[in-house]
Amino acid sequence: MTGEELLDALFAAITARDLDAVAELYDPDMLFWTNASGHTLDREGSLRVLRSFLRRVTSARYEVLERRHWEGGAMQRHLLIVRVGDGDHEIDVCIVFGFHAGRISRIWEYVDGRALAPLGW
Repeated sequence: MTGEELLDALFAAITARDLDAVAELYDPDMLFWTNASGHTLDREGSLRVLRSFLRRVTSARYEVLERRHWEGGAMQRHLLIVRVGDGDHEIDVCIVFGFHAGRISRIWEYVDGRALAPLGW
């Protein structure tokens, strides 16, 4: 898969709440870091975070603001619009991706931590 196809598939799978599909897109040695925690997680840790996120929201969708590709990686800025209870909340996110052998091998996520408050994080 190309980087564009990987990212399209990743965000479609998250929107569809299909963590099995997300796992298939991840390299077995994938690492995930987010500025919200400052910790680096392995593949299973990343899936746990996604699972917890999806339990907290009734829907999630992405408005891609910018996407840039280079050999072995990409960057995406987007608005993540989530429904929590009766309200929608927008979260500004920027993610840098590393790719290896047609899968996602690294994720560095930068998110406005104040915007995570409605999720209870």
